[in-house]
Amino acid sequence: MRVLLIIPAFNEVENLQALLVELRQYRSQYDIVVVDDASADQTAQIAESNNVPVLRLAANLGIGGAVQTGFKYAVRNGYDIAVQLDGDGQHDPAWIEHLLKPIASGEMDCVIGSRYMGQDYDRDYKTPFLRRVGMIFSTAVLFLTTGKKITDTTSGFRALNYRSFEFFAREYPVDHPEAEALLMLHQAKFQFKEIPVKMRGRTSGRSLFTLLKATQYPIRVLVGFLGILLRGPRE
Repeated sequence: MRVLLIIPAFNEVENLQALLVELRQYRSQYDIVVVDDASADQTAQIAESNNVPVLRLAANLGIGGAVQTGFKYAVRNGYDIAVQLDGDGQHDPAWIEHLLKPIASGEMDCVIGSRYMGQDYDRDYKTPFLRRVGMIFSTAVLFLTTGKKITDTTSGFRALNYRSFEFFAREYPVDHPEAEALLMLHQAKFQFKEIPVKMRGRTSGRSLFTLLKATQYPIRVLVGFLGILLRGPRE
């Protein structure tokens, strides 16, 4: 099965180099594409210097637009599985094979890597308080609308089979898309689950999840979920 690692990146020059060096040992197993979300730094050049294809966006689309661009690339190039992997280096590539197993076996359409399952779940990755509150909120809203409990609704470490990423290549949430995407999968009757993984703290740069965005997050989740519910399932 052909597997594509999709790495959305915005001004991640300090972290991307280390991640791509780490991924060299996996190049025989997976293909890689970096989606440069109109970075102002040398993010694209770092990818090119590591012989990794780069999709350069002319305008900043945010994480949703960058990830969807990667899905479109995966569809166009005939991949069987797509894996989201953040450019900040917080997602450890050693866990990719664990995400792939339920998909390769046909058990699941989408698998989410959760940093909040298992013992000592917050040891390696310390969650900022406001982000944790926002995630608890989106977990509750997702449970109320789908009956599914996902502990890490904001995780961008996910693997998807062709059917599910082809679905998202046509339509994908724009801003903080992770929880809304799960509602869309549920409506379209895709099967998804989360598995425990270990994530790492960011070593350089700043998270896009700022204080302002953290305070706005619950409203955005409600509006996003309401829009999806009113619009009805997509196929």
